[in-house]
Amino acid sequence: MTMQSNSFVRRPSIRAATALALGLPLLLSGLAGPAAAAPPAISATIQNSPLAEVPELYQDGHYIVMLEAQPVATYDGGVAGIAATKPEKGKKLDVGNANAKKYQQHLKKRQQAVAAEEGVEIRKSFTTAVNGFAADLTGVQAAALAKTPGVLAVTEDEQHHPVYSSVDYLGLPGKKGVWNQQYGSEKNAGKGTVVGVIDTGYHPQNEFLAGGEVAPLKGKPKVGVPYLNGEGKIAMLKSDGATFIGECQTGAAGSGFTGTECNSKVLSARYYADDFLKFVPPENRHPKESISPLDLNSHGTHTASTAAGNSGVETNVDGRDFGTGSGVAPAAKVAVYKICWQDNNAASGGCYSSAAIAAIEQAIKDGVDVLNYSISGNNNSVIDPVSMAFLSAAEVGIFVSAAAGNAGPADTTVNHSAPWLITVAASTFSNELQGTVELSDGTKYRGTSIMSSELGQTALVLSKDAGTAAAKPEDAALCTPGSLDPAKVRGKIVICDRGVIARAEKSVAVKQAEGVGMVLVNTVPGSLDLDLHAVPTVHIGDPGIKDKVAQDPSLTAALVDSDTTGLPDSPVPQVAAFSSRGPSMAVGSDLLKPDVAAPGVNVLAGVSPVEGEENFGFMSGTSMAAPHVAGFGALLLGKNPLWSPSTIKSALMTTADELVNEDGTTNTDNFATGAGQVDVRRMADPGLVYDAGVEDWYGFLQGAVGDIGLDEDLAIEAKDLNVPSIALGALTGEVSVTRSVTALKSGTYRASVELPGIEATVEPSVLRLRKGQEASFTVTFKNDGAAYGKFAMGELAWQDGRRSVASPIAIRPMEVLSPETVVVDSAASEGSAAIEVSSGTDQPIDVAVEGMAKADAITAERTADPNGITAKSAVVASLVVPEGATMAQMSINAAVPTADWDLYVITPAGEQLTQATANSSETLVLDKPKPGTYQVIGHLWGTSDGATTSTGTVNTVALAGDAGNLTVSPDPLELPNGEAGSVEANWAGLESGSWVGLVRFGDSASTALTVNVP
Repeated sequence: MTMQSNSFVRRPSIRAATALALGLPLLLSGLAGPAAAAPPAISATIQNSPLAEVPELYQDGHYIVMLEAQPVATYDGGVAGIAATKPEKGKKLDVGNANAKKYQQHLKKRQQAVAAEEGVEIRKSFTTAVNGFAADLTGVQAAALAKTPGVLAVTEDEQHHPVYSSVDYLGLPGKKGVWNQQYGSEKNAGKGTVVGVIDTGYHPQNEFLAGGEVAPLKGKPKVGVPYLNGEGKIAMLKSDGATFIGECQTGAAGSGFTGTECNSKVLSARYYADDFLKFVPPENRHPKESISPLDLNSHGTHTASTAAGNSGVETNVDGRDFGTGSGVAPAAKVAVYKICWQDNNAASGGCYSSAAIAAIEQAIKDGVDVLNYSISGNNNSVIDPVSMAFLSAAEVGIFVSAAAGNAGPADTTVNHSAPWLITVAASTFSNELQGTVELSDGTKYRGTSIMSSELGQTALVLSKDAGTAAAKPEDAALCTPGSLDPAKVRGKIVICDRGVIARAEKSVAVKQAEGVGMVLVNTVPGSLDLDLHAVPTVHIGDPGIKDKVAQDPSLTAALVDSDTTGLPDSPVPQVAAFSSRGPSMAVGSDLLKPDVAAPGVNVLAGVSPVEGEENFGFMSGTSMAAPHVAGFGALLLGKNPLWSPSTIKSALMTTADELVNEDGTTNTDNFATGAGQVDVRRMADPGLVYDAGVEDWYGFLQGAVGDIGLDEDLAIEAKDLNVPSIALGALTGEVSVTRSVTALKSGTYRASVELPGIEATVEPSVLRLRKGQEASFTVTFKNDGAAYGKFAMGELAWQDGRRSVASPIAIRPMEVLSPETVVVDSAASEGSAAIEVSSGTDQPIDVAVEGMAKADAITAERTADPNGITAKSAVVASLVVPEGATMAQMSINAAVPTADWDLYVITPAGEQLTQATANSSETLVLDKPKPGTYQVIGHLWGTSDGATTSTGTVNTVALAGDAGNLTVSPDPLELPNGEAGSVEANWAGLESGSWVGLVRFGDSASTALTVNVP
């Protein structure tokens, strides 16, 4: 480590400045002489003395010595007898002409002379693009050459690697990396913290998770050093002064896990198998699933090693060397909580909520600092049981990172809406591992590949045309195992559709049918993933290849393990196509999710060798992004052990950097990016933070979700919760939101807002704060030309001249604000009801009606079952939606308010829609639904009065046009912007039953009206 002495002041020089700009080490120490002699104190007045000319200090190593004279490519004359060699504009360099050859010899002669002065042997000479040479130098030789006249610079011959490692991309390792510069070295990065991983378990032999034996404590405990306590459990004093105590839980008989596998890296490993053993019979369990903390799936090993894996691990996949890898917080420790299990089809056997809650409770007791949860959640609630368990974790200071979900790029698919955790989107970071499909007509398709051998031009076949006689065409198209006919596939490359079947399973199916290669094609936008395939494979995103081959079956293809297209690399980081998007449907979209983005595409980390016999592998998903952020949390807590979860979340969000689109422009969709890509160099110094704690969160629950017994004065609207983002699901008139910030650094901060189409006013707009001081402010929004019914995106930034504390904003102006549903019990076949509205415009608003139509109803008594849907716990109905339908409504209505019914809808495309809250009844409204048959399931989750059964009614209805039995007045609606009023709905001619109609207000709002007639 180079240290600066105060004994003298170094005189700046051009060479010193050049060396610094090139990242060279500078000598900043005292005079040479006896080691024990302290240099005399010398004032700054002697800057011009020879004392200031102490040369730079270099280490022994490989160097490039660059000389000042121009190389051949840029030489424009000046040497006697040698004319310029620089090519004229539009001409190519001619290195074979007489002048070029003479100038090359001139440069080499000078290089030899410079090298000879220090007894240096030139390894390689450069004369065309650079005038210089490569050589192995001692530190003394390098220092002397740096001072030789005519030498431009002496730089380390750095070894550069393809960016396979996400931590390399993030700039964490290395002498100038964030670990060294901000966290005291990789040996201290995350020291004194424990990252809990709730997942599929772990594999103890993985090098990322390797550690030494833990001995009993001798003397006082040291921060970050594990020891055996008096009970024989592994304990560790943490950076916050508390003690973590874990347990290495012995697996079931025959599991292969003895309970002795924990070490100085993995301090604790527990498993939660009760639900899996109860609900999945032995014959349906995966034969290699271990009832223990052991990982079969690899997901848990991958997430744990990404967050906190050891540093400097040599990684290889399928025999290929991918250099060294590391977790984000390599000095942090790991606690494993296995809650996810697999059935005998290698599909997930379930990550049960009850198991997750038990794991969270135990993690709180154990004393973890960070929890990673790369498991799905829901989009429309913040009070599901797992979310509430995480609220308790956050309350005791645990930072929780959760995956946003992999249902993108569709809107309203983001998981984990709760504000007390951080929700992470996935981004790209590398273009290294590419492959190419080269068709015989010259067309090339770029994709990804890690195949160990390439294929020359080979016959092609579309999988849909290669099925067996018994196979369904859709199964053959997906390359479902057993669906391909060897007579059609033998010796060929098969083009398979992505979807349904695991990607690697498709290549197994190709190999079983005696195919020799595979082209895996995304049929919809999605990630390009790196998998170990049974045959050489390139994964591409252009389905156009299928049409081309269908039109010309004589085409052949080569599979090449590199990019030969010549196209520019795709810019990074981009949000992955699969990454789930907002808006969150919870609390009226007044919370912005996801929060941040992190690398999540083709992430290299540890895997379990139980099935694939590999210890390292590439995975993609927001599951891979979340543990990066968990690791960031461990880094920050290791350095700032008293930071709250909200402070960490704020630091990560407000310092985040932008992401880009495919064309290189900035991605401004905050529902895809959140606050942006985490910036590891800025996150430790945010300047200001938006802090929040349990009082804020419970006030939010009281004000935005429902009565939880707090004083109404403590209630907080969702829009006013102190989070580092702003969202308004519906803007009419002027709406103000409040926030408060706490200064981590003193300064004067000035506000600015960028929000196209929305007028935004910040009051106060200048904050002068001392360290630790808190200040509140309001932001008032008013529509100023933004489109109705669509979110306007932008950001609020507080700047002090050095820092920019930025928060993403999403505001949706509404032409009119109306309730989503209104339910009326009508005493007769005709009647009326008022629908309360609020105007967002000064212009007249057209009002239209559809329906009313009578709903079909199925009523049944069912048994409560909180663990899953069964025939005994569900009321099931079907709804056929015709072409041209304008709205579909499905609901489960409880007979008594003490029953908690949930609603699940399976669309014609197989997508599951969920409305599952703590309410007794649930309703789902689909605007302009796709035609087809919808399966509607009402599930009795539980009862609050102890009843084992309860009665529920599933109602289903689809609307298609005006039935003439519903009118609304006034039409048009005329209310000044921001004012409230009502319209009157009138119905007539309704027979007994439940009737549904729709009232539309302009193009941006509608109300589903349900009238129950006795």
